[in-house]
Formats: sequence, structure tokens, C-alpha cells
Amino acid sequence: MLPHTSAPNPQSWGLFFVRLLLYNDSMNILQQIFRDHFNTVASSSITIRDTVFENVEKMLHCGDYKYGYALYGCECCGGFRVVPFRCKSRFCTTCGNLYSIRRSTAMSFKLIRTKHRHCVFTIPEELRPFFGKIVNC
Repeated sequence: MLPHTSAPNPQSWGLFFVRLLLYNDSMNILQQIFRDHFNTVASSSITIRDTVFENVEKMLHCGDYKYGYALYGCECCGGFRVVPFRCKSRFCTTCGNLYSIRRSTAMSFKLIRTKHRHCVFTIPEELRPFFGKIVNC
């Protein structure tokens, strides 16, 4: 995110917006990996659902100033802050983490005040073909 700065003078607004549109240090490592390699995976013979393409596209543009931002100004000091729009997708590491925090907080209010255990059951590899079949009842 751009640092908090004082408002530029009117003559430098053009330079400010050029700097703003070229600035993208908020791209995380996952975004860089997908930007570099997702086209290779998409062009392979693997079947990928449309929702995956949509979520990857959202995640790639999350936090990018080119796709929108809000400009907040302080009436007292004249300073301002530029905040890029987010994708709000659970697939995105930034937005997905926020979703997880909100979800776990909401669930914590619904749970009984007692110790809980988390258990994961797995099916042995030899039995997995039996569970993968579709059974019509």
C-alpha cells in the first residue's frame, strides 16, 4: 500500500497518478506465481472450471491500483491515503485470510464454551476406489 503522504500540489497531480498506476508492491508471491505460470497450466490438457479462471483473474488484480482505489483525505491536516480495491475472494491469500478470521470469529460465538478437538479421518489408499464410485440409491 502506498505510504501516508501529504497532498501533492495541483501541478504534480499528473505525476502523482502516473506513480500511483505504476506502483504495485502489494503483489504477493502467490500472485507472482500465478501471473508467471497459470497460462501454461490453462493451455494444457487439464480441464479447469470457469469459476477457477474467474477467481484466479480476481486474485491477480487484487490490490492493484489500476483496477480501482479509494482516495481518503483528512480535512484537518490535509494528508491523504490511497487504498486499492480488493477482490474479496476466498482464493486470494489476503482476502481469504480476512474471510477466515471473520468466519472463525463468528463460529466462536456459536460454539459451546468447552474444549474442542479437531480430528481428521482419512481413508486408506487401498479403499479409496470404493468411496470414489457414484452410487445411485
